[in-house]
Amino acid sequence: MKRFKLVILTIALLCTIAPAGAQKLKQAPAFRSGETLRCNFYFNWKFVWVGAGGASLVIRDTIYNGQKAQYMKMLSSTNKRADMFFRMRDTLLTIFTPDLRPLYYRKASAEGKHFYLNQVWYDYSDSTKLKVSQYFRRNKEKPQYKEEYVTEQVYDMMSLLAYARTLDFSGLKKGQRIMYPVATGKRIEPQYLIYKGKKRMEGDDGKEYNCLVVSLVTTKKGKEREIINFYITDDANHLPVLLDLVLNFGSAKAKLSKKSGVLYPLKSVVK
Repeated sequence: MKRFKLVILTIALLCTIAPAGAQKLKQAPAFRSGETLRCNFYFNWKFVWVGAGGASLVIRDTIYNGQKAQYMKMLSSTNKRADMFFRMRDTLLTIFTPDLRPLYYRKASAEGKHFYLNQVWYDYSDSTKLKVSQYFRRNKEKPQYKEEYVTEQVYDMMSLLAYARTLDFSGLKKGQRIMYPVATGKRIEPQYLIYKGKKRMEGDDGKEYNCLVVSLVTTKKGKEREIINFYITDDANHLPVLLDLVLNFGSAKAKLSKKSGVLYPLKSVVK
């Protein structure tokens, strides 16, 4: 399930590397080390939503190449019932600096009968440009590797979602979008966050939340394709409550079921 990406995630970049889109929205810390989220996800099977598995996402402090950092790791898998139709075991990891500059990204995916490995490394040693190294392998095919130098901040899927959680969307009008360059492991491509307004949404934890609705859209060969609509709490935490996923073979939902280590009080809970 290539499009199952959980979680919606204060950049102050040094030197002259420009943070794409960062100047348009205010930012504030939204999470801390120790936060753990769990969700259930569902496939749409012949117009019926069927329980298909679950995922967990954790944020922890770490050390990377001798410097303080944090990592965000997501594990997701289908259950035995869903395995009969489509088996998925995904592990996604991103490591980033305290100011949310990505350092490393890895996605290892067993999806159906195929295995994929995507990796991205970020090198900030040159103050005028960012070196982005990418690696991709499918099954036992010959790996693809490329290096690029860019003058704006680049993200991967996971670090962009972590960064997005720090944004103050109140400054946006409904339908407004911001573009970010995203490294996939194969290429750097433009992706857009589009603000869609506010809505109440119920999680699998039995609570109803006031949420902000944001869409993530990618552009490939001149065509836009919606990847995900995510509903995040309308409070300082910006926790993902529901994710509507657009898959290659249909659609799926991921719903928040448990949470711990949250940074702020959940003021978005409907009384």
